[in-house]
Amino acid sequence: MSVAMGPLDDFNFDEVMVEIGQRPDNKRRLSDKILAAFNHAYAVGEGKIAQRLRDSLAANESEGASRPCGYKRIGYDPIGRADLWIDFVTARDGYKRACETDSSDRAASAISLETMKDAYRRWSMG
Repeated sequence: MSVAMGPLDDFNFDEVMVEIGQRPDNKRRLSDKILAAFNHAYAVGEGKIAQRLRDSLAANESEGASRPCGYKRIGYDPIGRADLWIDFVTARDGYKRACETDSSDRAASAISLETMKDAYRRWSMG
């Protein structure tokens, strides 16, 4: 008895991802996944979880020396990226406080906004 094959039975997810210019999730480095989880946890205020994830990120990076050649990206510092994210979230929270505290102090709000923009620029370019 033969089984009819549908159009999705021969679907190659990896080929589609390459066509649209994205890496398949299963090909992403573990450090990328940990960093994304850290960013989310820190941004929503889950401090203890974020710290555990940052520790996991550091452990993952310290194990990098034993990985085969070509696995570790040159110039990529996920711990540095996490620190830039902390700077951004801290600046974002400062801006929120400046806006909520005293709406008449536009100068403080403007300074906080510029600080937040600068932190975001540094994070997004890193």
